[in-house]
Amino acid sequence: MTWHPRHLAQQTGRTFVVTGANSGIGLEAARDLVGRGGHVVLAVRDTAKGEKAAASLAGPGSTSVVQLDLADLDKVTGCATTLLDRHDNFAALVCNAGVMGGPLLLTPQGFERQMATNHLGHAALVAALWPLLHASASRVILVSSGEARDGQLSPQTTREQLLNPTPYDGQQVYRNTKQANLLFAQELHRRCGKAGSPVSAVAVHPGAAATNLFARQLERAGRDRLAAVSKVVTRVLLASAAAGALPTLRALDHSTPSGAFVAPSGFAHLRGRPELLDVYASAKDPATAARLWELTEQVLGRPLPV
Repeated sequence: MTWHPRHLAQQTGRTFVVTGANSGIGLEAARDLVGRGGHVVLAVRDTAKGEKAAASLAGPGSTSVVQLDLADLDKVTGCATTLLDRHDNFAALVCNAGVMGGPLLLTPQGFERQMATNHLGHAALVAALWPLLHASASRVILVSSGEARDGQLSPQTTREQLLNPTPYDGQQVYRNTKQANLLFAQELHRRCGKAGSPVSAVAVHPGAAATNLFARQLERAGRDRLAAVSKVVTRVLLASAAAGALPTLRALDHSTPSGAFVAPSGFAHLRGRPELLDVYASAKDPATAARLWELTEQVLGRPLPV
């Protein structure tokens, strides 16, 4: 049966944390959930932009904003503390925020910024929020990409290759981060099943949607004029951010099983209604997922929750 947004139930009384929800796919997912009566926490790096985005969301639901810089593990911990202080249940944590490409940049902890933001920061957030995620039988959504197919993480990946790769290839690192998102979702699903945890995990590929990722990449490279053109071109050629949010919404529907991978059904999975896909070969190997899990625990200095 073809899935339609109307299949997703009303969400009154349920709380959702969406990272990077001030624009693009995250904002559109938040818009839909607020329209269904849910409370959406916009976890964003720039709280002024987050408040402006929250003010644009109308519906029977509600919003709040919390500061989250996924590239700084200390700030991830601070965000998690705030969330645990403010809330007593989470229906879902949507790990949506991400950065793409650009020159080599390091985080305050000295890690390559793309992998730190897209994977490590989200893993740290899951770990810090775990007591409430487990108690709430939450769903964890990891936003991956078609680029995950060409990720090069393997059972032999070293800590340096993961977090400080040399020579630096920004495009390949981005692919690796999206592979990591998919691997992490699969491993979290497996471990929750073995541990008897009620937490579920689903990965999504939003397709080619008109978001700010391309423009931000150009801006970081100092190409502001091209960035402005990119914003116009992506709106014309790519699916809307609202369409890009549909796989996330299907992933939130509990008719979608834990361990699933959701992506658009159209040509090359770039657009179309969300469907369940086979996990890419790059993320099927449990040994690669276990290695990523091990390295992530080493970097965080604590065991992941399951």
